[in-house]
Amino acid sequence: MILSGLPPLTQLRAFEAAARHLSFSAAGREMNVTHVAVSQQVRRLEEHLGAALIARSGRGLELTRDGAWLARRLIDSFDGIRAAISQFGAAADRRPLRVTLTPMFAANWLMPRLADFRAAHPEIELMLNPSPERTDLWRENYDLAIRFGFGDWPGLEAEPFIPSGFVVVAAPGLVGEARIEDPADLARLPWILQQGTDEFDVWLAAHDVEISDKHDVTHLPGYMVLAAARDGQGIALASRVLVEEDLRAGRLVALFGDDGYGGLRAGYYLVHRPGPMRAAAKQFVRWLKQAAKAEVRAPG
Repeated sequence: MILSGLPPLTQLRAFEAAARHLSFSAAGREMNVTHVAVSQQVRRLEEHLGAALIARSGRGLELTRDGAWLARRLIDSFDGIRAAISQFGAAADRRPLRVTLTPMFAANWLMPRLADFRAAHPEIELMLNPSPERTDLWRENYDLAIRFGFGDWPGLEAEPFIPSGFVVVAAPGLVGEARIEDPADLARLPWILQQGTDEFDVWLAAHDVEISDKHDVTHLPGYMVLAAARDGQGIALASRVLVEEDLRAGRLVALFGDDGYGGLRAGYYLVHRPGPMRAAAKQFVRWLKQAAKAEVRAPG
């Protein structure tokens, strides 16, 4: 790294370490390089400045007058940098863990399990933002997003979390004896749509169903959709993982199912900005994966 008007940072760091320890060997151990490498960097710095900084006498080192003057200022400067980095890390650890996710996933998968995370990690402050909108993780400074789709979000790292296709569900009492054999038959039933999303429109289009004059539709926030479907207020489209328990218990029945949009594989992904995650985010991701594995192992 070369800054305009300054010697290379590696040379300054080597001299600062050697001046503190008065030893090339000790400085090398601190920097994880050989004592010869430290000595060479110091010599290049002396050549750059046109002044002797360290007097080599026998096995020991002594600072020249110029060296002592520069060492005091560099030691103070590097101490300031170390303190700033330490404070930055401490401040980052104190920030709440910010997670954005869809309302339906938050209400029907995460919230029933969240008490386990709170019990395991009471030291982590958690801030959840259930929203159907795709939040900008960079601008909004979110640590993690849990998104449904195919993992294709440019500029972000996406790790498969829970594979899950779509399923159209309804309360048994709503369907009754009606024959629902084709997706077009769904037009005879009332619908419940999640506000802010177009999954149902895409699903219908993938199945060559076009309905433009339907009015018995209720638009609800995602966290209310499945509750309304269980109550028999309409059919709903959901990712299968969110309704598996309802299907087993008979609270809902599956009318149609898919692996994704028009047969494409879909699922939930853990999405974050490129680069290392904070410790709190790593712990939350580890817990999420363990909870998902436990769900798979649980008898169904």
